[in-house]
Amino acid sequence: MKIIISIIVIITISIFLFFEEKTDQNFEEPVKIEKEVIVKSIVKEEFQNKLRLSGFTEASRIVVIKSQVEGKVSSKFFEKGKPYKAGNQLILIDPEDKIAKLKEMEALLNQRKKEYEVAENLFNKGFRSEVKLSESRTNFEKALALYEKSQVELNNTKVIVPFDSLIEDSFVELGDYVKKGDPIAKIVDLDPIFVSMNVTEKEINKLKKNQIAEVFISGNKYNGVINYISKVADLQTRNFRVQVKVENSKTSIVSGLSAEVKVGMKKDQAFFIASSLISLDNQGIIGIKIIKDNKVNFIPIEILSDVGTGYWVTLKKNIEEKILIITQGSEYVMDQETVNFKIEKND
Repeated sequence: MKIIISIIVIITISIFLFFEEKTDQNFEEPVKIEKEVIVKSIVKEEFQNKLRLSGFTEASRIVVIKSQVEGKVSSKFFEKGKPYKAGNQLILIDPEDKIAKLKEMEALLNQRKKEYEVAENLFNKGFRSEVKLSESRTNFEKALALYEKSQVELNNTKVIVPFDSLIEDSFVELGDYVKKGDPIAKIVDLDPIFVSMNVTEKEINKLKKNQIAEVFISGNKYNGVINYISKVADLQTRNFRVQVKVENSKTSIVSGLSAEVKVGMKKDQAFFIASSLISLDNQGIIGIKIIKDNKVNFIPIEILSDVGTGYWVTLKKNIEEKILIITQGSEYVMDQETVNFKIEKND
């Protein structure tokens, strides 16, 4: 019996020692592996933020030319859609009755002039009263006014273009009878052309007259200048009207097109960061991960501008001119974690 008990004790001790050895092996301290990331050195650059605005093109002048006399259209010298220089004649209204009227007024003027000269001569000799002289002078001045009026009416039979423009529309044809005030043609001045925009009260303080602007219309870029800023906001939208003037000597830009305007703001220093390098921390704060003293540092950022390929940013907790930003491996490391790193060569 004692022998059996001894055997059981020996077996129990052996099993205990076996499992203890296994347990010691399982709980050996793991080999420490240092994490490694790839970083890139970037420096601050001069950056000019641009205010982006949307608007539409407008002709600088749109005028409906109207007849100033009554008569029949005897000649027409223009076509709709074509450009004409200032001073070009558009139509001729039959001047025959105006010529006859002018001759009649000229004869009356000559008669009243002679009457006035005789009255003045007699007055000087004491044979005519001052009242009679005054009447003769009045008659002469009335005749002169009628003569000048008839001259103006004759001149107005020729309807001319007041400024370089395009004929947008025509309202008369050869042989039409027009009255005073009837429309003849609608003309449009496209040089310069304006881009009109509505800006908010936050944006209006960033703009000033004669400020340079970049204008993008139908995929083309043009240079412009702010020539008008409204001082009164729209009562309903609370927006302000702003105009940018763009030279358009070839009239390639037409009225009514959508336009994007970029106006440069104050120049500053900022980092350009690829969009793929921006991340969020546990609190949802947007930022980047950099290496400083072999430790990972999560730095919150302020995005100044999105240019499509990346962002211009300023760092909220770092004022250095140069940083090492993690380009590979940022998702595997934590803030304040010590890591090894390799510097990526700049292209």
